[in-house]
Amino acid sequence: MNQFQAPPLTKLNKGILIATGVCFLVASILKAIGAFSLVSVLGLSASGLFHGLVYQLVTYPFVEVQLMSVLFNGLVVWFIGSELEAQWGTKIYLRFLLIVVAAVGLIFTLVNLVFFFGTPVYSVSLHGLSGINFALLIAYSLLFPDRQMAFMMIFPVRARTFCWLLAGIEAYLAIFSSFSASWAHLLAMGVSFLMIHFQTNAVVRNVLHASWKPSSAGKARGKKHLYVVKDEEQKPPKYWQ
Repeated sequence: MNQFQAPPLTKLNKGILIATGVCFLVASILKAIGAFSLVSVLGLSASGLFHGLVYQLVTYPFVEVQLMSVLFNGLVVWFIGSELEAQWGTKIYLRFLLIVVAAVGLIFTLVNLVFFFGTPVYSVSLHGLSGINFALLIAYSLLFPDRQMAFMMIFPVRARTFCWLLAGIEAYLAIFSSFSASWAHLLAMGVSFLMIHFQTNAVVRNVLHASWKPSSAGKARGKKHLYVVKDEEQKPPKYWQ
């Protein structure tokens, strides 16, 4: 009988989880003693960026304020992130994350600055690992479309179907609810989709400083590259069965 085996937690993802855990602990302590909110300092907002808090473009993913978000987002970073890092290598994986974080942050703040200046939305902070996780899940579903995933941790569906379900849920929340972060999550999905879909484009390759195109020389040297797994028998899942 096949048993589930979690992938090894890589150093980069371990660092992400440690930073998130520390920020969550600090935020909880500050809230308990009635001090300032860590989200207002490290979370990303158009107001903060306008006032020169550029570091928020890097720190906002690490700020979580709910325990369940820390747990579930941490598991996605561990399982999905570690799988992708093992396939791509640490350099490409890190650059992928940085591009997603920077692109989403800049677009989010630019839209709020241009269209919502002087309104309460202008000061709304974007924070948490959810954006990164949605980007990772989209990348995973594009590279391994036929792998089985558990929707709502119960219903088995193909990764491609899982991807569309997530996108549909976030689109509904973005349009019909006041959950403004859903727009940022959709942006993260879009950036991830474009990078994977146009992975052989010269601009994408130059940005990542590595070629994702398969080559016989690369295979001989054992280099990692992206590829789409169309048949599970072609390359069985390493950690999901």
